[in-house]
Amino acid sequence: MAAPISSFVDAAARMRVLAAYDRAMTYWPEPREELDVPTRFGRTRVHTHGGGERIPVVLLHGQSATPAEWAPHVAALARAGRRVLALDRVGEPGYSLQSLPIGSADDTAAWLEATLDGLGLERVHLIGHSYGGWVALQHAVRVPKRVASVAVYEPPRALAPLKPGFLLGAVAGALSRSESFQRRWFTGLIGETGVGPEEAEAGMLLSLEAINAFRIRLPQPQRMSDDELGAISVPALLLFGGANRVMDSRRAEDRARRLIRDVRTEVVAGARHGIPVHIFNQRVADFLQEVEGSGTV
Repeated sequence: MAAPISSFVDAAARMRVLAAYDRAMTYWPEPREELDVPTRFGRTRVHTHGGGERIPVVLLHGQSATPAEWAPHVAALARAGRRVLALDRVGEPGYSLQSLPIGSADDTAAWLEATLDGLGLERVHLIGHSYGGWVALQHAVRVPKRVASVAVYEPPRALAPLKPGFLLGAVAGALSRSESFQRRWFTGLIGETGVGPEEAEAGMLLSLEAINAFRIRLPQPQRMSDDELGAISVPALLLFGGANRVMDSRRAEDRARRLIRDVRTEVVAGARHGIPVHIFNQRVADFLQEVEGSGTV
């Protein structure tokens, strides 16, 4: 029997998710271009904004999410004169279409490499949130020649185990058919990020539709070994929420500082698993400026 691939529950579920996706994407800055990149794992939808001669930024969203989550960050990252590209990851609830199973970190890296090749990108700054952060760190280990730098917020399991309470809540949220319960769980998980109420509501509706209407068949993020973390040779920025419900941020930060050779870290006081917009935008923009100003990329 062939390994399963991710899929919508049915055609009506797909229409509901994509309608919510389209609404959430209205908060992206204009002009925005959409591209479809073929890979052996399936077709990858890519959203782009900005341009310039600087090394482009590639954004990798969290699980059960879409490139809509990057709406508050795109303009800040493009402001210095660089192209920003957000990948709609194959195997997630969006416009990308999966055709082969993705069962390991090696498969994930192969998909990302094929997508970057299809986009004609020789070197990129990888920026990831949650699961996307895990993907970015794995790529920095496996394909360092492609990666100019890596900046991530809250990569699960990579540096510290998940908290038992988070696992129980995630399972309960996925199994529950109560919208009020799911809303409370998401709100507690994400916390206050600084986006406006209408944009936050659009993101919430998309999350609710996604977890109820899509079956994800992707590898769960695994703990990165000391050797893997020590193999990250590119400049790295790792940010963690000081009040997150996912993992022990101080433990993750200590491990990153001990093992990653060229790393900057910060535990953001009061932040949870949702990206704190203004802090993230400032820290990442400064980091990219530092990396490119150093003459090492």
